Amino acid sequence: MDNNELFQPNDEQKVCKKINRDLCGEIIKQTKNKAEVKFIPTESMIMDDNMLIHHGFIFNAASFCAMSAVNEANSMIIYAETKFLSPIELNSEVTFKGNALQGDTKKREVAVEGFLYNIKVFDAIFHIIVFDKSMFKIDFKNLK
Repeated sequence: MDNNELFQPNDEQKVCKKINRDLCGEIIKQTKNKAEVKFIPTESMIMDDNMLIHHGFIFNAASFCAMSAVNEANSMIIYAETKFLSPIELNSEVTFKGNALQGDTKKREVAVEGFLYNIKVFDAIFHIIVFDKSMFKIDFKNLK
């Protein structure tokens, strides 16, 4: 890996700058087209008496990893194919690894895998589109 590609998490973060890291995890490694996110679930994420974590929180962390791998302003997930391979319990540390399969296109696929220890517990392909400018800067007053 080229040292110029490696940067400290959040130094050059262009997406999800205001995301709640307690809910979605923390970036532990980030390079061009790649990201790793560490996710440790909390008690507020428990869904039953078995101390299992709701799948929505697992998806949140994985999608944060995918967006961070692309790391382009004005991007958004338009589709995801996901596989939850194992339940996650309270205090389990899951590491998500994202790899953008295309680097310089408007539509990108990002493969994300989640690991608990060395066991794969999550697998997904996220489809992310990158816009030239913000898609929410529409002047609704002049649409009438």
